[in-house]
Amino acid sequence: MFDTVNFWLDRVELSGGSPFDTQHYLSELTERQNEKSGYSCSGKVLDYTVYVNENGLYLTGSLCKSFFNDNLQTLTRRATQQAIEQLSDNLHLDISKAKVTRLDISTVIPTKRPPADYYNFLGQKPYFERMQYNSDTLYYQNSKTQPTKQIIFYDKTKEAKNSGAAIPELWQNANLFRYELRFKKRLNRQLKADVTASTLTNSVFYTNIIQSWYSEFKTIQKLKNQNFMIDDITTLKVAKEALFAHLLQQSGQNIIDEFLNELKAQKKFNSRSDYTKLKTDLNKMLVAKNGNKSDLIKELETAIFNIAKNAH
Repeated sequence: MFDTVNFWLDRVELSGGSPFDTQHYLSELTERQNEKSGYSCSGKVLDYTVYVNENGLYLTGSLCKSFFNDNLQTLTRRATQQAIEQLSDNLHLDISKAKVTRLDISTVIPTKRPPADYYNFLGQKPYFERMQYNSDTLYYQNSKTQPTKQIIFYDKTKEAKNSGAAIPELWQNANLFRYELRFKKRLNRQLKADVTASTLTNSVFYTNIIQSWYSEFKTIQKLKNQNFMIDDITTLKVAKEALFAHLLQQSGQNIIDEFLNELKAQKKFNSRSDYTKLKTDLNKMLVAKNGNKSDLIKELETAIFNIAKNAH
């Protein structure tokens, strides 16, 4: 279930060889000369861009695309081993000791409805910013400007068509919901482990990282379909609040985010705490105390649970 995996291979791991030995195996080679840093070069191998200098090699790209030529398919633990061996063979270099500097865990989930229909039922997540820039993509990240961890839900069918990627015949007319958990920076600190290319194929690590993928989804607030509880309405104020909460829940989380962003853009309040309080109050109204869990959320929860349970 790995997609983007970036690597750093220090020259001390090259068994006496030079980082520049790999440049003969790179396509689209670009060479540079700098007074301070000296000679360096970059090029392509499979889906990876490889940057080479006297200190080592930095590889950025998708391990999944390198192996399958697309990232619609799921890179299992066994396929990960094969993908690392393939990358090593193409570089004529063992990358098993290369440090992983970024790691994306993801898969495609065929759904009954278009992915955007599910977003309104995904609410806030503790310690994460919820952001939706367009109807097709929903972000959660632990920092608004420089996130180290990021969760993304998006419409894989539309993304593939926009990028010109081929969609397998099996999924030609399917709704493809993509869920990605991205460890973008400070990977070792977040996972409390030194992660190398060989770590990715360790059965315990693989199981634990998939469980992390599942757990991150579980902690996202799931919004219900609101039912009116007429017996609880005893005053005009309570009636108005019940109607407002119902309309708010029908609109979903996005309406709150858009409203707060507009208030901030126009600097309506002087104190940041006012925005925080308003957001907290509105989110309390958004969470239905009564009502049933959406069928869409049930579908998504079941699919993600089964994927995590059966990943190997």
